[in-house]
Amino acid sequence: MKKLFMATLLFVGIVSFAQEINQKPSHDQREKLTPEQRVEKHLQKLTADLSLDKKQQEQVKQLLTERTSKTEKFKTIRKDNKTKPTAEEKEAFKKQMKAKKQANDAKMKAILNADQYTKWTVLQKDHKDHKGRGNHKTPQERDQAHLQKLTTDLNLNADQQKQVGELLSDRSTKMTMLKKSRRDSGVTPNEADKKAIKKQMEEDHKAADTKMKSILNADQYKKWTAIQKEHKNKMKEHRKGKM
Repeated sequence: MKKLFMATLLFVGIVSFAQEINQKPSHDQREKLTPEQRVEKHLQKLTADLSLDKKQQEQVKQLLTERTSKTEKFKTIRKDNKTKPTAEEKEAFKKQMKAKKQANDAKMKAILNADQYTKWTVLQKDHKDHKGRGNHKTPQERDQAHLQKLTTDLNLNADQQKQVGELLSDRSTKMTMLKKSRRDSGVTPNEADKKAIKKQMEEDHKAADTKMKSILNADQYKKWTAIQKEHKNKMKEHRKGKM
């Protein structure tokens, strides 16, 4: 049993690498925004996605502000109301939400031009599909999303994208194998095992870092190390917050 567990150490380093470059902040780590800040952030995204002009930005901001205000009021009412809603009340609420959505859609259609409105409806559908999946992504989807982020952050060329993509794919495969091995072994590591794991993680992290260094140019690697350092600091702060 112990041999099986120790065999999994070969994969631990790549898992550490995966956690550092692919793990998203938890809910507690995310920046807590005020309603006004959320409106501004959403407006900035829509402005970029739909190429809104100044007048459209003002109109959309007003619409977002009104919707946010109503949402905050609803949250307060629901929080204060300790009574469980009846089936009739749930149905009435569902119809009300549907009517509000249709009204909001009509307002957006009046603000946007034809091309912008088409993009808007696509964004709405993507958001709905994303919520429907419960934000659960397959390893391949996570790798693709991470590759896209690195492509943007590091300005990767086509050949670099291919190499980084292969590195991420290899990491996902080894992570899957590691999880299966640990699950099948059912072994809880002792102190000696933990030290061996830590050492292996450090060695494999260096190997992964070396691989990235061989793929990236000097400026890209500098940005890469800065991203790694920033993530490491955030993880430290998160762990302190849990103590």
